[in-house]
Amino acid sequence: MEKMGKKTGSLLDLLAHIRSYKALDRAVEKDRTHKAVLKEQDKAYEELDKAGLNKEQKRIVDRAISTTNQCGAVYGAIAYKLGLHDGIRLMSEVNKL
Repeated sequence: MEKMGKKTGSLLDLLAHIRSYKALDRAVEKDRTHKAVLKEQDKAYEELDKAGLNKEQKRIVDRAISTTNQCGAVYGAIAYKLGLHDGIRLMSEVNKL
């Protein structure tokens, strides 16, 4: 796909991006498990706030949590693209039958 003369990625990347943000946001809003996990996350952050960490300790914890979240997000994006790719490949093979 090209945008103003520059390659911006494959159709698979575009589909994954659209589904990963717009559709995912709508699905997450309705998911009970996600809501429950968010409540647990809030409790954990409240406990962290009460722990009395100094500024440097808070920075270290924040960095650890942020990099863990980023790693999980990247992993999830790769898994989603792989699943989408597998689905497209399966449909192609089924259509050949």
